[in-house]
Amino acid sequence: MKRYAGLIRDTWWLWIVMFGGGLVVSFFQPIFYTSIPIIMFAFLYFGLMRYDADGKLTPFDQDEKL
Repeated sequence: MKRYAGLIRDTWWLWIVMFGGGLVVSFFQPIFYTSIPIIMFAFLYFGLMRYDADGKLTPFDQDEKL
C-alpha cells in the first residue's frame, strides 16, 4: 500500500483531473464511462512500476547489472 500512497502523494491532482474530466465528458457521451476503468488500471500500473515497496519513486535511468 505504500507504493500507492506515494503515487497519490505525488500526483493526487492529476488523478482528480482525469477522473473528474472522464465523469464530465461521460454525461455528454456515455462511451466515456469506459475511461474510469482505464484510469484505475493506469493508477495500479504506475503504482507498481514506478514506486518501490517503501513508497519511494524509482529512477528511470537505473542500470541493472546482470
